[in-house]
Amino acid sequence: MKKILFTTSLFLSSLSFAQKTISIVEEVCMPSDIAKKVMMDLSRLDSTTAVLQLEKSENQELRKKIELKDNIIVALEQKNDMSQQIINKTNEKFQIVDNINKDLTTEVKRLRRKNTIIEIVSGVLISGLTYGLITK
Repeated sequence: MKKILFTTSLFLSSLSFAQKTISIVEEVCMPSDIAKKVMMDLSRLDSTTAVLQLEKSENQELRKKIELKDNIIVALEQKNDMSQQIINKTNEKFQIVDNINKDLTTEVKRLRRKNTIIEIVSGVLISGLTYGLITK
């Protein structure tokens, strides 16, 4: 019984491996000049598809470059603004120093006039006292 089952299974398995697959091939017949045109069109389609992919990648790279340049421009504008603020603050400092110098110059002139007047008055007083002492 075992031998019969074994031989039957062996026979069935060999039949399943021995079967050939049936493939369905469709053939379309057309004139050779039309086939050549179709092949040329397909070739052009492949080349234009490749060019399109290349253009898309170049477009993406250009967008990245534009974004980087925009970032650089923004950074330079900020740097320019900061430089302008530094220049304005420096000009304010110079203006303050100029005002202080003008005030000090006027104060020095006032003190010189005052000292000149004091020297003249003290000279007159000392001269008068000296003359008064000498004449007595």
